[in-house]
Amino acid sequence: MHNFQTSLQDKVGILTGGTSGFGYAMVKALLGQGARLAVFSVDELSAEARTELAQIGGGEVEYFTKDIMASGAAEEMVAQTMDLFRKLDFVVVNAGFAIRFEEPLLELSLEKLAASMRTQFEIFPIALATLSLAAARVMAPRYATIQPDNTGHRPDSGAIVVTLSETSLCPLRDDLIAYAAAKRAALSVMESLTAILGPKNIRVNGIAPGFANTAGPRKFYSRYPQIQADIEAKTHFKPSFMDPGAVVPAVLYLLTDNYVTGSVIPLDGGYNIELKRYFQEK
Repeated sequence: MHNFQTSLQDKVGILTGGTSGFGYAMVKALLGQGARLAVFSVDELSAEARTELAQIGGGEVEYFTKDIMASGAAEEMVAQTMDLFRKLDFVVVNAGFAIRFEEPLLELSLEKLAASMRTQFEIFPIALATLSLAAARVMAPRYATIQPDNTGHRPDSGAIVVTLSETSLCPLRDDLIAYAAAKRAALSVMESLTAILGPKNIRVNGIAPGFANTAGPRKFYSRYPQIQADIEAKTHFKPSFMDPGAVVPAVLYLLTDNYVTGSVIPLDGGYNIELKRYFQEK
């Protein structure tokens, strides 16, 4: 009989970027599952959000203000989590933002392009690599010693989940050239970490959300209705702009499954599936 760990009760995790959007939705869900969280974000958590989290119960959360691009941030996040909870079971690498170029690239300052590329790479593949490896140095000694059960499977495993983007699977638009390149690099880092950490009984997976129905995107697409219309036309499963909470089931699955690793779950409503519907009902 399988005896797999399928609960997050008393599991300790690090989550980056947990004050809004996908990250905040994850924090609420993980708390409800009984997890204990150290959340690191460059933004302060609002008083309203703190009240909401206090009413959830089940788990425990502590917020820290931290710029994940700062030198030494990865080691500091792991150290603060260990000081607080004395162990570490999983990491959700979620923090980030998109730099957009709302001008022709052939007219764009090359210095501006280069600076933006560096920023996007710092916050995505570099932050993923450094935080994952800093966490793995704490997680590996414990998880590598877990022995297989009578099925040959280990009943528990460490987990790292990264929030990628549909741009990591398919480049999208000229305004997101720096963002897409960094997200695709993060996918490459995720795949490398899968092979590196697998023998230590630590799984590494990702989610690739589509377009979020949050304040930032709403403001952007209200200025560019033609882009919004294109997204609406190409997203096969509605709504085209997803509630942040829609990522939660996939994240919970990737944190509690004990065999899947090196996988990315697209959460984009089929946006990247190109099918011309000439004769089907629109």
